[in-house]
Amino acid sequence: MEKIKLSKKKLMKNNLFIITENLSNGVIQSQVLSHIIFLKKKKICNFILLVCYWTEDQIKSSKNLSLKLEKRIDSKIFFLKLLPPKLIFSDFINKKRITNFILKKDFKINYIHARTDFCAIIASDLKRKINARLIWDCRGYAPAEIDYNENKSINFIKKFLLEKRFINACKVSDKVIVVSIFLRNKIQKIKKNNIFVIPSVASSSLFNFNKEKRKIMRKRLKIKKSQIVFVYSGGLQKYQMFDETINFFKSIRKTKKDSLLLVLTKEKNEAKKKIIGIRNIRLFSLDQFDVNNYLNAADFAIMIRKNDLTNEAASPTKFAEYCLAGLDVITNSAVKDYYVMKKDIKNIHNVDTFNLNVIKEENRNKVAEFYKAKISREIYIKSYREIYE
Repeated sequence: MEKIKLSKKKLMKNNLFIITENLSNGVIQSQVLSHIIFLKKKKICNFILLVCYWTEDQIKSSKNLSLKLEKRIDSKIFFLKLLPPKLIFSDFINKKRITNFILKKDFKINYIHARTDFCAIIASDLKRKINARLIWDCRGYAPAEIDYNENKSINFIKKFLLEKRFINACKVSDKVIVVSIFLRNKIQKIKKNNIFVIPSVASSSLFNFNKEKRKIMRKRLKIKKSQIVFVYSGGLQKYQMFDETINFFKSIRKTKKDSLLLVLTKEKNEAKKKIIGIRNIRLFSLDQFDVNNYLNAADFAIMIRKNDLTNEAASPTKFAEYCLAGLDVITNSAVKDYYVMKKDIKNIHNVDTFNLNVIKEENRNKVAEFYKAKISREIYIKSYREIYE
């Protein structure tokens, strides 16, 4: 029986964090790994990270990164193969697999932090076996996301099953973290207490504005003083509307030809195919810890979303990163919790009415400080302490 020694300090709880995503994913690095580092630094929790998967291809890059990341987050990372969620009876078998895996390790666990409704449900038996409390990290509304599928023939069945899973995750969880008011209101119909609204935050120590850094980066990237620089950071999933972002930039270049677009994405090869023949676009695949340098070099960030339930429920990580770097953000009203800040500070511009000729006086330090008090990880320290008390 393998035993892992965790901290014996009385104030530190031991937390099993369960995910199904790839460790190289930018959102995982920003929302999971940074979360672990932060809470360990604040002496709130120790962590064991459990990465669940169902195909070897899904996990190949994660395994290659695991040793490096273990050192970075000062936490053990384990991998567990499960059955795909689509299979009949997969939940029943997966519950047994995850329970047996943890029991054999003989970990002392106080909390189980499940990043998705799937993870919450498969951990429900384990929490009873080891007498731990289950936290569901609800970061979106899966039934609405089905609308982005290409094959729509059986969408209504998928929505029904995902709605059932959403409800069950509420019921088995002791506490729920939600990223939007929409999700809070939806979950309150099922579960009245222990709901914490924490948007997708970013660390203000990692994302911030620095005038000197901006000068250095623009010089390194050979950006002229007169050039207006736009930035897009993220993946190429349909809901992120990368094609619309490229079309918007093409429209900008009609009036200002030397405008530049920096695309920061892990999907560099796919992005290359989409920008063939379009000038003044530069692609970069960056480590999460280098993104802020490129945000500092830019003048405007682009974050276009479709006005639907998926985005009403969402809280894009990139918005927090953009704003903590003091950027002006070109967006629309789809992500409602963020768009309402338009009236409080003037860094949000509607994509449909954006006019490059009306560029306001630079106030990036003011923008960065405003959002530091709204959506930085550090500002939610009291909530984190309450969640893990």
